[in-house]
Amino acid sequence: MALNPKKVWTVLKRTVQVLLVGLAAYALVLAGVVLWTFEAKLKRWPIYLYSAPLTIVVGDQISQTGLFDRLKRLGYAGSSDPVPEPGYWNRSLGEIAVFLKPVPFRAEGTVTGPISFGLDFDRIRSIRLLRSLQEVERIAIESELIQIIPAEGDEPEMCCPAQLDKIPQLLVDAIVLTEDGRFFSHSGIDVYSIVRAFRMNLKAGRYVEGGSTISQQLIRMSVLSAEKTLARKVNEVVMALLTEVLYNKRTILEAYLNRVYLGHAGPFPVRGVAEAARHFFGKDLAELNAAECALIAATIKAPNVINPQRNSERARGRRNMVLGLLFKEGKISRESYDEAVSAPVRMSRNTPVPVRAPAFVELVKDSLPADIPGKDLNALQQHVLTSLDPLLQHDGEMALRAFGKAGTQAYLILADPRSGEIGGLITPSGASRWSGDGGDLVSLLPFVTVPALVPEKQQPPPYTLNSQLIVKGSPDKTITLRHAFAGEKALLAERILGSIGPERMAAALREFGFPAEWNKDRGITLKPVTPMAMAHSYCVLATLGNAGTLRPGVRVGGMATAQSQDGPKAISVSPAGMFMVNHLMKGIGPASLRTDPTDRSSMQPSVFTAHDSSGIWSVAYRDDAVLLLRLQGTSFNDRKVERTLRRLLSGVAHASETAPRSPDGLVFRKICADSGFLGTSICPRVIREPFFKGTQPSEWCPLRHDPGPAGRAAGK
Repeated sequence: MALNPKKVWTVLKRTVQVLLVGLAAYALVLAGVVLWTFEAKLKRWPIYLYSAPLTIVVGDQISQTGLFDRLKRLGYAGSSDPVPEPGYWNRSLGEIAVFLKPVPFRAEGTVTGPISFGLDFDRIRSIRLLRSLQEVERIAIESELIQIIPAEGDEPEMCCPAQLDKIPQLLVDAIVLTEDGRFFSHSGIDVYSIVRAFRMNLKAGRYVEGGSTISQQLIRMSVLSAEKTLARKVNEVVMALLTEVLYNKRTILEAYLNRVYLGHAGPFPVRGVAEAARHFFGKDLAELNAAECALIAATIKAPNVINPQRNSERARGRRNMVLGLLFKEGKISRESYDEAVSAPVRMSRNTPVPVRAPAFVELVKDSLPADIPGKDLNALQQHVLTSLDPLLQHDGEMALRAFGKAGTQAYLILADPRSGEIGGLITPSGASRWSGDGGDLVSLLPFVTVPALVPEKQQPPPYTLNSQLIVKGSPDKTITLRHAFAGEKALLAERILGSIGPERMAAALREFGFPAEWNKDRGITLKPVTPMAMAHSYCVLATLGNAGTLRPGVRVGGMATAQSQDGPKAISVSPAGMFMVNHLMKGIGPASLRTDPTDRSSMQPSVFTAHDSSGIWSVAYRDDAVLLLRLQGTSFNDRKVERTLRRLLSGVAHASETAPRSPDGLVFRKICADSGFLGTSICPRVIREPFFKGTQPSEWCPLRHDPGPAGRAAGK
């Protein structure tokens, strides 16, 4: 049967039409992928979460600042050079020199570059910025990286954008000459490079060189897999051609320089020349010299092989090859070439210890604005400064290990009561939100005691700190409220409840944020108290009613984020009453103020520990720091718990050495700790106590304080 030419032509024509439509659809799909890549994916950046910087002030003791611990955690190392390089420090007689690496928070006062601490033995005498030879009173040291929140669809990586005109031209030239010398003349693929690579690979009998252009590399690293298949290569070539049609050379080059893979810093891949400069050399892009620009360009071919820390000779050879290209093309002079070739090949040491703070990170994520990071090249929008104290967080983790299994189920909270910013947060393993419960009248004794010490209307307060209480089972034995607070908590809570009444007590607890209710049938009912609620209430006590809402301090690009509108209710309880409760928890010894008339109690931490049915609460705080610990279980030594908190709190630097003033309405008197009356000049049991004006005792202590019952009877 003869073929019909007309029908054959029709079939061929339709087949070609289908193929053309298919190719057009294929091209349109890939064009859509290219557009999405440039307009969406390549404009997404990871978010960096950083700890609070370490602030050092002239007059601090260097051993107490935690400077060397912080530098070690940041990957700094000691050096014998009087003026160390970035990422190193040197200590000599009377001086510490540190070369601080670039940081993204200079608007927050964080310093970069070489600095010098002048010392008088252990105390900082001066702080000097060596570049400007300027002396300053305080500086902030580099923050630690807590976590990287990856861009949507990506893995956590270090990738910080830089505009093309901010990248040194020498670095741009080095990379273009090394990776794609005909970049500005081809249209996405370079046939000459492909042929040359094919010949070299054929001659070597293995893969030694690729012919991919910068456009192809950008597409491959952005949207394609790493598998070496024909289909992937075809897609790569077509998309590279479409990229060159849709975008100009500057846009493509800028995207490539911001995304090219250049090795690892710890567990994170480093992408982009800006991150490479900061992490491998401890410099900003503008500070790179010719040798460093050439080494970055040399590294692109095999970042995990051409690495000075692994193979310095291979890195040197590849770097010098790049320098040769720069010299041949007239990009550097003979003098610059000779100097760069002879320069040592090394990268700054950078092995920072990660900060473990999963629960804190979850709180930060909830506090972040929805529009970060910015979809432009404003790198500051990527960097989030938080209030976390990394040394306290680490020390807290270590301290909780001493409590065994119970330590893994503990809550530890550090907060600045004035701002409410959380400086440290540990929760039970696997927990990402607040949970846990507990709390009863005994564990809330400080808050129960406040209304008992506050006068109602024109009446004197029901108690003073030295009011005498009868101990159960011993009608002839009395103790002061101070001693009952320390050793007879249940007794004191019962006495206060009977004195001020359950209705007033429930109202006072509600003011401090505790869900307490009272009715005639059931008495006081108290819902479980979370560690967050307990910590916030102690912040209210510490600030005499002016506490901020507990939250992770978050600053994005140097600007604080909007705070929650649900702030604490105004506390109407007298600040003087809260001051006396704080004073009560200082644990001042009876004779500690006998020879010193000044009141130093405000410089000591307040400490309180109590048990409830399921665990132990312990808190230690000053006016500038609250540290709360919640342990599940009942078999804990109170003194061990308190020692742990005191030690941790001592590591938190004082915000100010100025002691806070006591509120109006109080007077201090020297009191006999046993009788509660005014102490005589020979009384060995004198303490200094606050009283509401007009309520201080007028009688002098009649006791002789002789040892034994006979002496006590004689005193009476």
